[in-house]
Amino acid sequence: MKLNVSKIFSQAKNIFRKRQKSDNSQVKTPEIVSEQTDLDKKLVFSMAKQRFPNWQQLQYIPKYLTKKEAVVIRVLLLLIIASLGFLVVRFYQRHVIYLPKAGGSYSEALIGQPSYINPILAQNDIDRDIARLVYSGLFRYDKNLKLLPDLAQNYEISEDKKTYTIHLRQDVKWQNGNPLMADDVVYTYETIKEADFNSPYYASFQGVTINRVDDYTVSFGLDEPFSPFLSNLTIGILPAHIWSDVTASNFRLAEYNTKPIGSGPYKFSELVKDQSGTIKSYLLTLNPDYYNQKPYIEKITFKFYPDFESALSSLQNNKVDGISYIPKDYSGSLGKNKDIVNYSLRLPQYTAIFFNQKNPLLKVKEIKQALAYATDRNRILQEALSNEGQIINGPILEGFLGYNPDIKKYDFDKAKAEQILNDAGWKVPEGGGLRQKDGNELKFSLTTVDQPEYLKTADILRENWENIGVGIELKIMNPLRIDKEVIKPRAYEAFLYGEILGADPDPYPFWHSSQSVSGGLNLSNYYNKDADKLLEEARKTDNLDDRAKDYIDFQNIIAEDVPAVFLYSPYYNYGAAKKIKGIKDIPITIPSDRFNGIEDRYIKVKLGWQ
Repeated sequence: MKLNVSKIFSQAKNIFRKRQKSDNSQVKTPEIVSEQTDLDKKLVFSMAKQRFPNWQQLQYIPKYLTKKEAVVIRVLLLLIIASLGFLVVRFYQRHVIYLPKAGGSYSEALIGQPSYINPILAQNDIDRDIARLVYSGLFRYDKNLKLLPDLAQNYEISEDKKTYTIHLRQDVKWQNGNPLMADDVVYTYETIKEADFNSPYYASFQGVTINRVDDYTVSFGLDEPFSPFLSNLTIGILPAHIWSDVTASNFRLAEYNTKPIGSGPYKFSELVKDQSGTIKSYLLTLNPDYYNQKPYIEKITFKFYPDFESALSSLQNNKVDGISYIPKDYSGSLGKNKDIVNYSLRLPQYTAIFFNQKNPLLKVKEIKQALAYATDRNRILQEALSNEGQIINGPILEGFLGYNPDIKKYDFDKAKAEQILNDAGWKVPEGGGLRQKDGNELKFSLTTVDQPEYLKTADILRENWENIGVGIELKIMNPLRIDKEVIKPRAYEAFLYGEILGADPDPYPFWHSSQSVSGGLNLSNYYNKDADKLLEEARKTDNLDDRAKDYIDFQNIIAEDVPAVFLYSPYYNYGAAKKIKGIKDIPITIPSDRFNGIEDRYIKVKLGWQ
């Protein structure tokens, strides 16, 4: 604002005259004082170049302050600065967040070599790991093992529960640009059904008919209702236009088994071999045509190692960002590295002692109940698994349909075990030794696999059971021979082993009497007509409440008959660098399920507001 200086001086003269009159009268009126003050301000402002003091002028303030005033002002300034800082930090904490950002690459160490990156042939963990990312199925599991449509848009189940009609998404392309259609689905499942292709899923689709309804609709027909059927449709779909001309004899030799074309979130980019032809690394990149939520991480590289030691060394030396599996013997060494996180994934697997019911001794309920009470599960969990697992009491695990927390439990109680045997007539001789009845000693063999976890567990079991007067002979078998020489012929009396259940809790394959034959998974050769009936009914109903009730009743029968002593459900340890965000301790059914929710993982971040 510009000031008229001449006008100000004119006003000053008038005030001066009034002031003279006031001085003569010895009285200064309020009007004169106010006018003088206003005039002083205007004179100062007319001489100043700016309305506010600059930094150089402010520096002279301390010279005109007393020490007390200077201290007060400094304290006030510090309080103002601290308050502003606190407000900024609080605002940042409450409203500024880190959001995932697309970009970055992840590398993971795997032990072994890929063979068939083909969803209907994959038999080892490496093949399944890569196939999981390259291919997609009609359905998929999310990170909570909830079954969701994937290539399927929607579906219907017939009234008699024997026909499943699947309507496909119409926006899916193969990674070579061709559309994915019903013919691809029909080809995939018909190929699985043909024995000449030797798919591990062959048995699951015998008696199932697959029909093409139209370009984007297929139907599956079953001989009998089977409520878990949709869980069988998570197998990756193959492109018929690539594979249909490949004969069964050449199927495993095709180049597409190592250079696949799928429809999943990642696509094959390149592989690197050494001079001997051994695959050293395998690169996947984002599929730009992926129809679902695209992952944030742009590249995934798998690096292959001959053993855990070399794989762990690469992780600890930052040559890779993760490792597919950490054996319990090695998890301690990773704990010292603060840049690596050890994730414990919940695996639907349980380890138990299966009593072969064809053995006369192990068919006696009192003997089995006594052995159950004499088993120190807490010690086994601590010493054999380093507490990396969960104690269980039945064949259906926590979190699965039909889990019964109130099932009869056999908590460690040595005195009760001894009392049961005494009451059943199995007495310890006066001179000591094994318990006897009618001239027979209470002894049997315990067979298990030559692996650290099982060996330690077997030693604890032998000690527990010998402490109540039961004789135990340990038989340790090579893992490579266990299936052919022990499981299929049921060549054991008691068998310490683990069973992987899958995402659906259906106990039928493990406990129905029909599964006692060679190749079946009823390792106890257990038969109970009431249990069989419950398992059959549960398979036929799609009412979850009815199915859960059948499973609860079934578990109560198992708990009373004790065909097995259920020990623990182990965790699956998976390691990754801290910079990889979005990995959760999730439930898995097989190791490749650790990639469920891959779209939520990220490395790069950006600031956002909330």
